[in-house]
Amino acid sequence: MYFGLSQRAAHNSVQVSPWNAVESVMANLWATDKPDGLVFLGVAENTLLHQQVAARANKNAAVNTSDHLSYGVGPRASPRLKKALVPFFNSEFRPSEPVLQKELLVLPGVAAAIDALTWAICNESEGIITPAPFYTGFKPMSALRAGGVLIPAPFKSVEGYRGLDDVFDPDMNRKALEKTLLQATQDGITVRAVLISNPHNPLGRCYATNVTPFVSVLGAGLDECIDSHLVHVMHGMGKDFCATGLRLGVLHSTNEGLIAAVSSISVFGWVPYVVQDVWADMLEDEQFLGDFKLENRKVLAKHFTILRSFLDQHNIPYYSNVHAGVFVWVDLRRYLHGNSAPEPATSAVNVNHDQEVKLFKRFLRAGVVLGWYRISFAVEEQALNLGLQRLGTCLKSIENDGWEN
Repeated sequence: MYFGLSQRAAHNSVQVSPWNAVESVMANLWATDKPDGLVFLGVAENTLLHQQVAARANKNAAVNTSDHLSYGVGPRASPRLKKALVPFFNSEFRPSEPVLQKELLVLPGVAAAIDALTWAICNESEGIITPAPFYTGFKPMSALRAGGVLIPAPFKSVEGYRGLDDVFDPDMNRKALEKTLLQATQDGITVRAVLISNPHNPLGRCYATNVTPFVSVLGAGLDECIDSHLVHVMHGMGKDFCATGLRLGVLHSTNEGLIAAVSSISVFGWVPYVVQDVWADMLEDEQFLGDFKLENRKVLAKHFTILRSFLDQHNIPYYSNVHAGVFVWVDLRRYLHGNSAPEPATSAVNVNHDQEVKLFKRFLRAGVVLGWYRISFAVEEQALNLGLQRLGTCLKSIENDGWEN
């Protein structure tokens, strides 16, 4: 059948897409009144303070005609949010130079920021290196529209490799990145950038500079090794503020040319001011902000402990030097039989216990590194305990009966 697509659209149309399966799965989620629903521990989302966020938004987010029902000042940001972001960035990320409003752009999430940034700095098929393991979503975010190529920088092949802690070792990073850059150059790929996720996704740990915790590249003092105009920072409010559905991300750069370039396409990712001002309302209230961060850390620590206890009880190895994020990187290689993984789920899923076990089996190979799996713990406590109970049953059945049963 002829669909009348451009070459780039035709290419994207035949790529593996998760959305049909995701829509089916998310339509059958567990709830207290839906005990047979699926408990999904595979998405990096923080739902623990949803009620607090919703209550504040419902109380304070009033639509007004002048700011929310008109075009306002354009797509680059709500004036209220941009103003609120400046003290937030200067306080949270401790930049060596104060962040200015003109250096900030608001986009619909970090995914949109990665797409826009890749479009702005990479020509078609040029590369971006990122340390491995890495979040699999970085690949389509940089490739599907902007045409960039994400290049993993593995550590295992680096001389002196000892384990996943090496991902945070400055010398091992240098060796891994240099080796990957050399190989990419030999392969004819022009490398334009390095992408670093902090906290690391999927390892759930922050980088450090010497013995000092790495808060942000804005305060890392990189002037001696890289022009600050080539350093760009992306931040999303979704996980820290338990609101991934609001789709709010920020791009910071002191590079006027880059800000102008991304501004030129920002109309295609225009976040409604009423949504932006929900976040601005939180950032403007220092008391709320402080209390919210403390409560968020408290419940995240509690739920991490629940997951860690489950893994320890079942003698399941995992990366243990975790102090940030909403997930744990888990080693499930002993449950894998044979050398080929089952095909990923692409059809509608009518969730019941037998099918849920099959779905878990398919998710076991979802990690970038074969046999490693990212398990999220930032879900409601009853759901987390039930999901882990079902996961334990699934893993036991695989261990006893193999993949085919």
